[in-house]
Amino acid sequence: MLALIGLCLSGCQDPAKSRLYMDEGVKLMLNYSKFKDAEESLDKAIKYDKNNYEAYYYRGCVKINQKKYVEALDDLEQAIELKPDYADAYFNMGRTYVLLNNEDKACEYYKLAKKYGRPNLDDYLRRCN
Repeated sequence: MLALIGLCLSGCQDPAKSRLYMDEGVKLMLNYSKFKDAEESLDKAIKYDKNNYEAYYYRGCVKINQKKYVEALDDLEQAIELKPDYADAYFNMGRTYVLLNNEDKACEYYKLAKKYGRPNLDDYLRRCN
């Protein structure tokens, strides 16, 4: 019985707890620019809900701010895998590819962001063919 309790504590999904950690991480990122602390909170959010696409998205945003661009792409890709119509994730993929000097890839993702409803992309798309 104790083994089952220990297993559950380390591997149980808890979407409510995930949401709390995600909200904390977003607050740390947006209000205080505490990116390392925000990343740790978002890690916990993902631990408690592997399907929390928003937690992957925000962790990707935190990693962009820390200049961890390749890691950011991984998180944004995971967010898109979980929610294929997530316009903001496509937009931030584009932004990250710009930071990596890959305009062609950036344009690909900006176009997808527009397709899925991201507004105000005209300035970003002007550079695209």
